[in-house]
Amino acid sequence: MVQRIGRGRLPVDPALAWSDRLRVEVGGAGTLAHAGVVLPRLLADRLGLTQGLTEVLARAGFIPLRHRGRLLVDAACALAAGATGLTDVEALTRQEELYGPGGAASDTTLLRGLDELADRLGANGLPGRRLARALARARAKAWAAIIDRHGGLPAVRVAGTDLRRLADADRDGQPVQQGRAVVVVRLDATVIQAASDKQGAEPNFKGYGFHPLTAWCTNVGDNLAAMLRPGSAGSFTAADHIAVLDAAIAQLPAAWRTDLLVTVDGAGFSHALIGHLTACNTARIADGRYGRRGRRVEYSVGWPVDARTRAAIAQLGPDDWSVALTKDGKPDATAQVVDLTGLLRHAVAGGKADVDLLEGWPTDLRVLARRTPREPGEQAELGQDAHWRYGAFATNTATGQLQWLDARHRTQAHVEDNIKDTKACGAHRLPSKDYDRNGAWLQLAVLAVSLPAWLRLIALDGQLAKAEPKALRFRLLSAPARMVTHARKKILKIPPGWAWSTDLTAAWHRIHALHPA
Repeated sequence: MVQRIGRGRLPVDPALAWSDRLRVEVGGAGTLAHAGVVLPRLLADRLGLTQGLTEVLARAGFIPLRHRGRLLVDAACALAAGATGLTDVEALTRQEELYGPGGAASDTTLLRGLDELADRLGANGLPGRRLARALARARAKAWAAIIDRHGGLPAVRVAGTDLRRLADADRDGQPVQQGRAVVVVRLDATVIQAASDKQGAEPNFKGYGFHPLTAWCTNVGDNLAAMLRPGSAGSFTAADHIAVLDAAIAQLPAAWRTDLLVTVDGAGFSHALIGHLTACNTARIADGRYGRRGRRVEYSVGWPVDARTRAAIAQLGPDDWSVALTKDGKPDATAQVVDLTGLLRHAVAGGKADVDLLEGWPTDLRVLARRTPREPGEQAELGQDAHWRYGAFATNTATGQLQWLDARHRTQAHVEDNIKDTKACGAHRLPSKDYDRNGAWLQLAVLAVSLPAWLRLIALDGQLAKAEPKALRFRLLSAPARMVTHARKKILKIPPGWAWSTDLTAAWHRIHALHPA
C-alpha cells in the first residue's frame, strides 16, 4: 500500500521505509557473528579432542604462544562454519569476546600449526600413531554419547529396513549380537582441483590437481581416514586402499570392529583389496557359521563388466533376471539383477566345459550383475549392449536375496555427499604450495565434517539432526549473539527472534552436560 505523506511530495511505499534513518557503522561491544560455533568448539573440548591434539603436537622445551590444540580445533570449527582459506579462518576467529584476548591466531601462526600437524602424519599422509590414537579416543567418546542418547548406534537403511545383524549361533548354540547395527565403512576417492602449480598437483582424468582417498562410517557420517595423494595416483592402487582401510578400522571403537561391511565402488576394485578383505574376515568357524570370537568383515565391491562377465551375461535368458528394489524396498520396474557366480565358476571357455573363470579368487566370492534399460536415443559404446546398461559387484555375503544385496551395495552412494561436504569445508582448494601442509589441511577439513556429524547425533533434534552442512551453518553456526557479563559469568545472548535460538541453547546444555574429558 502506497501512502501520501504531504502535499506536493511523492508517495512513499512503507515496504521501502526500513532504511530511513538507518545508520551502519562499526561498534557495539559484545556483538558477535557466527556465535553458533560455540557448539562444535565445546563438543571438541568435552570429547578431549582439543587436549589430545595439544599433547600430540607438544615439543620438549617449547611452549607456543598460541595453544596448539585450541588453534587446530578453532580452525576446524571455522571451516565447518564456512571458512574456505587461511584468511577466512583468521577473520572469523578474531572476535575477542568469543576467542579470548587478541582473538585466535593469524594466518602465519596457522601455517606453523599446519607444519606441526604435518610432522605428525605418516609418510603415506595418514595420521601417525599418536595422532591416530588421539582421534580414536575422541571418536570413542563421541560414539558413547551417541549410543547413550539413542540407545544404540544408528543403523544404515537398506531397502527400507535397518541393516542389523540377525541372531547368530556360537559353538554352544547360544544367540549372539541379535539386533546389533552393522558398522558400514565406505572407501571413496575424489579429485581436488588445483588452479596453480603445487607440490603433488598433477594431471588426472578430471583435469589437474590432487587425488585423495577417504574412508567414512555411514552409520554416523564421520570421517575415519583421509590420505592426500598426488593427482596422478591410480584409482586401482591397492596399497593405498589397504592402508586407508586399515587406518579406518583402527579408528573404530574396539567394541564396534567385530561386525563390518566394507563397500567400495568399481573404481577401487582390485584383486589385492579383495584378498585383504578376505584375510580380515577372521570370524568364520569350521562349519561355515560365525563364532563369538574374531571379526566378521563382509564386503560389497564394484566388479568390472569385462569379457568374462559379458560372456556370462550372454548366456542368460529374459526369465533369469529378477526385478530389483528401490531404496524404499519397493519393486523397481526399471532395473533387474542376477547372480553370475555359477556361470563364472562353471563356464565354457576354449572348447572346454566346467572352466572356473574365478580361479585364484576367494572361494566365498559372489558376483552379482544389474541392468537398466538405456534412455531413448542413448547410443551405446562400441562393444556394449545396444539396449541395456550393465553393472556388477562382488560380495562375500553368503545369504540374503539378490535384490536386497543389490540395494545394500547401492545404498552407500550417498557417502559422496560427505566428500562434497569436505570440499565445502575448505578442501575445494588446498591453500599451500607445500604438499605436507596441504595434507594437514585435508585432516582439518575432514575433522570439520566429523564434528558436525557428532553434533547432530549428540545434541540436535528434528530436522536439524538431519540437516546438511549448508542448512546447519545458516540455522545454528551463523547465529548472531551478544556477549554480556553478569555476576562474574559470561552469557551469550541469542536474539529471541532467531528461529532456531531454542535449538541452539538446548544443544549447548546437552553438550555441556557431557562429562569433561
